Amino acid sequence: MARARGHRGQHGVEEDLPGGRVRILARETQIGRPAAEPARQTPNPMLNGRQAWLDGLVRAASGKARA
Repeated sequence: MARARGHRGQHGVEEDLPGGRVRILARETQIGRPAAEPARQTPNPMLNGRQAWLDGLVRAASGKARA
């Protein structure tokens, strides 16, 4: 298996790709009592939080500020 060359950050590995693109390999574990109730909710607030984080990365990378 090839290993990504890039920056290993708090959320995983970021890798520069051709064409001004970036690959982010992220892992997240949600275990224990604090995660149990939100995991049963629909929509899932933990997944929504992860999506908001990804959306923020896209905005930051494209130079667009949140209104």
